[in-house]
Amino acid sequence: MPYQDSKVVFLPNSDRPTVRKYPDEPKFRPNDDVYIQSTGTTERRGPYVVLSVNNKRYTLGDANGQPIQNGQAFEEKDLVLKDPFE
Repeated sequence: MPYQDSKVVFLPNSDRPTVRKYPDEPKFRPNDDVYIQSTGTTERRGPYVVLSVNNKRYTLGDANGQPIQNGQAFEEKDLVLKDPFE
């Protein structure tokens, strides 16, 4: 069995350590404020609040926490984090 810590793995039959790839985490978290911005455009809609995250797909809500567009999930590539200094 290989020795492991949070970053380094020693594989069986090897004296060389290997750096473990970090998990592919979602970019946004619930309660983040985001804009919807389709790839290749500069037009933004929002801001909206992230209600839930599932497999890098995000359900967004309005300022009252009500889901927008019937709870449609948006892909990460179509969202931009709202600048807190705007």
